[in-house]
Amino acid sequence: MMDYESMLNELYEKLPEKVLKKERFEPPEFISFVQGSQTIIRNFVDVAETLRRDPKHLFKYITRELATAGTIENKRLVLQGRFREEVLNKKLMDYIKEYVLCRECQRPDTSIVEIEGIKYIRCEACGARAPVRPL
Repeated sequence: MMDYESMLNELYEKLPEKVLKKERFEPPEFISFVQGSQTIIRNFVDVAETLRRDPKHLFKYITRELATAGTIENKRLVLQGRFREEVLNKKLMDYIKEYVLCRECQRPDTSIVEIEGIKYIRCEACGARAPVRPL
């Protein structure tokens, strides 16, 4: 029979490397500018890829939160209306908190999965699963 220390050591050896790393997550930020009556986010697709989310999902969230229309053109998001970069980055942080970070361990190593018609955020680091608000 194994003692507690041996079992604990064996468990730690089997853990994925992501769980043991302690790097700090630096959330990306939008780089935007206003052109006439439109706001253009230059790095929109890059931010979505950094977060490991479908750009369409992030697009839907941003346009709903800002109550505006928009289109994705050549890795950029073109929004109808004038929005300050601080407002856009605040909405991005809200998105990250709701759809990217694990609710248990606060790590960004997550994916959105659908089980029986309900969308969940599933953590690849700790295995937690939590329902998310549909868009």
